[in-house]
Amino acid sequence: MFEFGFFSPGKSKNRYLGIWYKKISHGTVVWVANRNTPIVDTSGMLKLTRHGNLVIRSGGNLLVWSSNSTVSVGSDNPVVARLQLVDNGNLVVWDENKMIWQSFDYFGDTLLPGMKFGKDLVTGLQRFLTSWKSPDDPSIGEYRNIHDTSGYPQTLGWKGDVLLGRLGPWNGLGFSGFPLEKENKIYSSEFVMNEKEIYHAYALTSSVVQRVVLTWDGKTLFLHWIERIKDWIVYANAVVDSCDRFSLCGPFGICSINKHPPCTCMQGFEPRDPEAWEASDWASGCIRKRPLQCGNGSGYGNGDGFWKIARVKVPDTRRAWHNASMTLGECEMACKRNCSCTGYTSLDISNEGSGCLMWLDELLDTREYDVNQDIYIRMAASELEGLVDSLFSSNENKRIIVAVLLTSTAVLLLFAVAYACKKIKKTPHMKGQGKFHVPDDKNTGLHMEQLDDLQCFSLYEVARATCNFSISNKIGQGGFGSVYKVTFIMLIKQNALLIPLMNKLHKLLIILKERNLLGCVEGWKRNSCEAALRNIPTRA
Repeated sequence: MFEFGFFSPGKSKNRYLGIWYKKISHGTVVWVANRNTPIVDTSGMLKLTRHGNLVIRSGGNLLVWSSNSTVSVGSDNPVVARLQLVDNGNLVVWDENKMIWQSFDYFGDTLLPGMKFGKDLVTGLQRFLTSWKSPDDPSIGEYRNIHDTSGYPQTLGWKGDVLLGRLGPWNGLGFSGFPLEKENKIYSSEFVMNEKEIYHAYALTSSVVQRVVLTWDGKTLFLHWIERIKDWIVYANAVVDSCDRFSLCGPFGICSINKHPPCTCMQGFEPRDPEAWEASDWASGCIRKRPLQCGNGSGYGNGDGFWKIARVKVPDTRRAWHNASMTLGECEMACKRNCSCTGYTSLDISNEGSGCLMWLDELLDTREYDVNQDIYIRMAASELEGLVDSLFSSNENKRIIVAVLLTSTAVLLLFAVAYACKKIKKTPHMKGQGKFHVPDDKNTGLHMEQLDDLQCFSLYEVARATCNFSISNKIGQGGFGSVYKVTFIMLIKQNALLIPLMNKLHKLLIILKERNLLGCVEGWKRNSCEAALRNIPTRA
C-alpha cells in the first residue's frame, strides 16, 4: 500500500524523506521526516544506528534529521534494531519485538486509519496535525488541529494564535457538531480517555481508501480514493457553513444557519451591543435580561432555574467540568449549588444519557443542529416564569388553531359525503365501459358487445331477493364475504334465443363479480349452461 524514500514535492528541487501511496495516487505524500530541514541536492542518506536511532545525513556527513530514538546499550542486552514500513503507513523502529519509535507519533498534515489523534498523558507527547506551508513546501505552515485536553477534550482548529473553529467533544455517539451517520459502512470512530492517554482514532470497515488531511490553506478534508476516476474526492469537510466559525455569535449567542441573520441570543438574554448586532457584528454576544439570584445573598441558587435548549452543538468545553458517574439530576443539583455554573448537559447521550458536563464560564460557540444533544442553561427564576407563561400561551394559541382547523375539516367532509350520497341516489344506472372477452372451451375467442346499461339494485331489493340474506339462500363463502342465490325472471320462447341470452347472462355475471359477487356461469361447459338455463323457472 505504501512506500518511502526521498522525493521532491511539486516544482520544488529540495529533497525530503517521506512516505506515500504506492499503487494508487502516486505522489500523495502522507508523512515527511525532515519537513523543516530539506536537502538541497541528491546527497541525502538514511541510516539506522546500532542504538536504534534513525538519522538522515547529507553530503559531508552533515546531520539533517534524527528520530532521537536511542536505547541504552548493555553488554548483557545488545540492541538488535530493525526498520519496518507497516502496511498501514507506519514507519517503525524495533528492538527485536519491542517498538522504540514510530512515525505515527509524529504527525504531519495527514491522519491515517489507526493513528491516535490526542495526547499521551504519561510522556506528555501531543499528536496533532500541522499544515504544509504550500503545495510545494512541506515545512510547518500556519494551520494546526489539536485535540485540546485543557478542559473536557475537544478538537480546536488554529491559524497561528487565532482560534478558527471547533469540533465539539465526544458524546457517546459522535463528536458534537459533526453530522452523525446512522449507517456508516466506511469507517468506525473510537474515543479513548483514561489515566494514560486521551485520543481519537478511526478504522476502516470497508475497502475504501480514506485519509484526513489539513490542507496548506486550512481546510480539514475527509478524502476518498475513487479508482474509476483515479482521483481523490471530498467525502466530508469539517467546516460546512458560517456557523462553524468559532463563536460567531459571541457569548450566550446561538447560531442557526437556517435563520437570517444566523445569530440570536439564548432565551433570557439580549444583545450586549444592539447597534453592533444591527450592523451584523455579533462578536460582543449577549447578556442576561435579569441577574441571577445565586451569589446575591440568596443561598445556593435556590432562586435560579434552568431552561432547556434542544438539539445543539454544545459550547466550548475548555472551561468545563465533567463527571462520568453522575446522573443528569445529580448534575443539575451540582450546577445549582455552584454559582459559577452557567449550564449543564449529559456527558454521554447514548443509552438514554449518563454523566455530567458542566460549564463554569460564558457559553461560547453554540449552534443549533438537527441532531446532537440538549443543554440546560441557568437563568433567574423570574425570567424562567415569564418564559413558561409565554410558552403556555403559545401552546394555547396552537391548540385553538388546531381545534378550528379540525372542526372546519369535519364540516367540509360531512358536506362532501352528503353531496356524494345525493348524486348516487340520482343515478339509477351505470354505463358499461370497454369490451369483454369470454373464452369458450374451443378457444374461439368470442367477443361480446358491451351492455349499454347495467341495472343498480338497492339494499332493500337485494335483501328481498335473498329472503333477507337467509341461510337457506346462502350457497357459499368467498374471499370478500358470503354468496347468495337469487332468481332471474326471464322468458325463453325458443331455443334460438338460448345462446344470445346465455352470452348476456354470462357477461352480466362477470360484471357482477367485479362488484364482489361470485359468477355462477364462469368456467361452466356450454351443455351445462344450457341445462341450467332450461331448469330456471319462468313466469310471464
